[in-house]
Amino acid sequence: MTSPLIERRRVTRHRRAVAYWAVSIAWLLSMWMGSQIVPPGWLHYVALFGHLAAVIVGLGAAVLLEAKGMLWARGSRSLGDFLRTEHSVTPLAWLGIVGLFGTGAFLEPDLGVPLTALKMGAVLVAAMNGIALTKLTFELRRLPGDARFSRLPRHVQVWCVWSAGLSQLAWWTAVIIGMLNTAGP
Repeated sequence: MTSPLIERRRVTRHRRAVAYWAVSIAWLLSMWMGSQIVPPGWLHYVALFGHLAAVIVGLGAAVLLEAKGMLWARGSRSLGDFLRTEHSVTPLAWLGIVGLFGTGAFLEPDLGVPLTALKMGAVLVAAMNGIALTKLTFELRRLPGDARFSRLPRHVQVWCVWSAGLSQLAWWTAVIIGMLNTAGP
């Protein structure tokens, strides 16, 4: 007989696999559409506004989550506080990713430009890292709400720091390249 914990891990592993495929397909579809569609000027500006809004929402959620994680790591906040924040801001981060995929399809990205390709890759990394984080948060939710970061096994500490750093690197890479691409000569 399978224990409830083993079954929950199996179910979440399956959901992560489906999510990785869904994100990959959505990302490829967005890039394909962006290379095929030439939107009218008004739609381009609407998509640009939506794209900027998606960046603000997604990056804002990521920054807030990593800031709360840093406070927990320093001992200024509890794990319970961090997990409550994670639960409330994760949908906003995903709204940002979905918004970037949806609006990016109407912004005619030039995938032949290396910086643009790097930006698209950074957005994909941010999304994939978001999926991977579900495994980490699953494990963190099993801990008592007052668990101290400093008392976690070293590999869990490294996992937390690595995931947060990768998230910020991916988001800020996409933002900076997006800004450079629209700044013009």
